[in-house]
Amino acid sequence: MMQGKNYSFDEEARLLYDAEPPQYELAHFDSILTAIDRQLPGKGTIAARWDAYRAKFEIPKTKLDTVFKAAIAETRNRTKAHYKLPVHENFKLEFVTDKAWSGYNYYKGKGYSLIQINTDFPIYIERAIDLAAHEGYPGHHVFNVLLEQNLVDKKGWKEYSIYPLFSPQSLIAEGSANYGIDVAFPAQERIQFEKEVLFPLAGLNAAEADRYYAVLDLIGQLDFAGNEAARLYLNGEITREQAADMLVKYNLYAPDKALQRTRFMDKYRSYVINYNLGQQLVRHYIERNGGTDNNPDKRWKLFGELLSNPNTASMLK
Repeated sequence: MMQGKNYSFDEEARLLYDAEPPQYELAHFDSILTAIDRQLPGKGTIAARWDAYRAKFEIPKTKLDTVFKAAIAETRNRTKAHYKLPVHENFKLEFVTDKAWSGYNYYKGKGYSLIQINTDFPIYIERAIDLAAHEGYPGHHVFNVLLEQNLVDKKGWKEYSIYPLFSPQSLIAEGSANYGIDVAFPAQERIQFEKEVLFPLAGLNAAEADRYYAVLDLIGQLDFAGNEAARLYLNGEITREQAADMLVKYNLYAPDKALQRTRFMDKYRSYVINYNLGQQLVRHYIERNGGTDNNPDKRWKLFGELLSNPNTASMLK
């Protein structure tokens, strides 16, 4: 690819990430949109009504640092109750702009990360836990700490001191970081914590929280629609503007946010599968081996083992 060879979206995903992306007909997502339509107040398009409704849940920029630090502290405490991490492990949090992503972890080694959060677009209350867990605990930061601790330091496998981004390791990294949100915060525990701690810190009214999260659950079922937009766009079957339109319709992105996402597709290409397909594969692997909702200790144990050892997508099947 660096020498100019082009692959189809699916072939590229298979060669880089050891994964076969599923394909969905758009009609599958249309039925989910119908359910969302019934939940949202107001008139107009579903995307416009969702944008108006969720505005009530935006974290004011002046409160971002406070809210994120509280979310990080809680995810860290929950993770350290299960994993022995280096005493000195830590990370620096920065708020940045003009990025193609919403959050990024730069692992610096020796238990230290730089985590950046993009503030180009509104950040909503659920993103505090999402990003704290995904980028931090028990997500990317912990994944890199455990690989370094167990493979580089203990076993002397120096090749694991380097993380090749476009490689099978990324599917496990992104999939585990997304699934790690649920490991740290089972659904009801998360909503309770956000109502009691994060909503007040953000100055938001928690009265609508249950309804808001019910709609978010439905919107989560649209996630693979973004892969379909990426596949069509990267295969040259639709234009950037058409891809953005698909993201507005099926992922309920604001138009400017949708165009930002096409920048991500340009830069990272089939990497987009690592978030949702990766999460699905990690979830199925953990639950198939006994890490279910009613056995959270087993789930933490299996998750920690997954983070501490080399794996690829086909090894999880």
